[in-house]
Amino acid sequence: MNRRGILYLLLIIVFISGCGDSGSSLSKSSADWAYSFVIWNDDIYEILKDQVDPEDIGDEIGEIKKYSDSEGMYSNGFSNMYPEGTKLYKIDGVETSEYIAIKLGEKQFIKAKDNGKYGAKS
Repeated sequence: MNRRGILYLLLIIVFISGCGDSGSSLSKSSADWAYSFVIWNDDIYEILKDQVDPEDIGDEIGEIKKYSDSEGMYSNGFSNMYPEGTKLYKIDGVETSEYIAIKLGEKQFIKAKDNGKYGAKS
């Protein structure tokens, strides 16, 4: 093969390799969240590891309506951790402006702390 043929072959290889998806983070849109959260009542609630006693669970106050791990602006009922349909509850004796509970299983609940209005700048 002459020099011109080799040059064409190299150009074709470079062109083809540039068209593929290398799986790099540049081709993905998943977010690097600071923490796992739920948006409820226009507030952002940071999901904690603290369990809530099922006897302390009050009324159901909402549910997750949208899950995503992609960056964007979301509204009430969004979570970057739990799937659609996950139920949110009031904790008896605790204001929802402090904490809410997230139902994980039949009798398993985890606490989420109110970190203020979603999208508000500190």
